[in-house]
Amino acid sequence: MGWTRTDAARRWIVVVGLVVGPLLAAVSVAIGLGVDGDDMRAQFASMGAHATTVLAQDVLETVGFVLVLASLAGAAGALRTRGGVLGTIGAALAVPGIAGFAISNATGLAIVALAQQPDQDAAFRTAMAISGDGALATMGTVGFVLEILAQLGMLLVILGLVRARLVSVWVLPIVVVGIAVNAVVGTMAATLAADVLLFAACTWIAVRIARCAPAQWLGVAVIPASAGTEREAVPGVA
Repeated sequence: MGWTRTDAARRWIVVVGLVVGPLLAAVSVAIGLGVDGDDMRAQFASMGAHATTVLAQDVLETVGFVLVLASLAGAAGALRTRGGVLGTIGAALAVPGIAGFAISNATGLAIVALAQQPDQDAAFRTAMAISGDGALATMGTVGFVLEILAQLGMLLVILGLVRARLVSVWVLPIVVVGIAVNAVVGTMAATLAADVLLFAACTWIAVRIARCAPAQWLGVAVIPASAGTEREAVPGVA
């Protein structure tokens, strides 16, 4: 079995996305180191002073995680036998997670616009009022929940890839450790560490997918048909 143009294109889109996506996410955090202040008021002032950096950070993070989640959802397409259920559920959770990152960053950009106003005291009070508004607070909660579901989706897809023996089992704990460190510590440095771990894991997944045979990508197993012969078994076909 050889590669068709369609299958080869799909595979390489997934491979490139798995490398570029987490790299952009890590870069977005790296360029934002030092922008945060010690408290909310200091953070607000810092956002106004570094508006261009914050804008670049939000755009890179959004694009990065869109690529990560979309690519992992695409990788789940290879799970047509072992790990197929896990991959399908994971992809279903990962794709809506894209909206979660978009909502969070869109809200952040609105705060940045306020932080650039001449009257910082009035702008800060407005920003706090907006953040506490019922509708925007609800959107923030929705975005946060979608991000959590996206992380769960990533783990399920990776678990499916492990179960299908497309990647090694050590990839999963690396991502889990990154998510845990980011959640517990909550600093920019912890977020950068989590993104670097995600980059390492996704790059290894990309390498494994780039090297896999067409039968592995298509979920086709080779089984004996009779003595001395073999045939390809298409999933779901006896």
